[in-house]
Amino acid sequence: MPTITRPAALFGGLLASLALSTASGAMASESPTGYRSADFGMSSEVVLERLEQDQVVNVSVQETEDNDLIIDGELQAENEPATDLRYVFPEGRDQLALVVAFHPNVEDYASVKAELEARYGKPWEEEMAEWWFEQLQDGMPETPNSLTVWGGDGDEARERGRFVRLWSFEDYLSVEYLDTQMFR
Repeated sequence: MPTITRPAALFGGLLASLALSTASGAMASESPTGYRSADFGMSSEVVLERLEQDQVVNVSVQETEDNDLIIDGELQAENEPATDLRYVFPEGRDQLALVVAFHPNVEDYASVKAELEARYGKPWEEEMAEWWFEQLQDGMPETPNSLTVWGGDGDEARERGRFVRLWSFEDYLSVEYLDTQMFR
């Protein structure tokens, strides 16, 4: 499996984009709670324990200069493409705030989007996604082709700042499961 280099570069752009992540959105079928069995707010220890049951292998842990704890791994679930994963615990807080799934085949866009729609409902209106796209793309190390966004529809204190963002790039897809409340 190739080394996770794009995630490291993309991570800087993701943190810069968090300030813009509080826009309101359309109602979703289910509010984002995390990725697979790793829920937002969980400690790194609990997330590490759950990775095996989620079929995540090749796990590595590192700390950034900004005191972010990063857990990288690879999803090797049956009947699913191998997917690079990054779990982020920001700024010395031991609470999961972001999971980024990097899909190696841009051809999977339609199936990934359909899977996200089945879980989270209809994505935000195109105009809102276009606004986010315009605001965020300049901070990205690589120019994205498109952005589709689903937002949390729960209470203001817990779920309003939760989003799922599907980015398409020239040669891969990125799905971010994000809880902006954990970055405060």
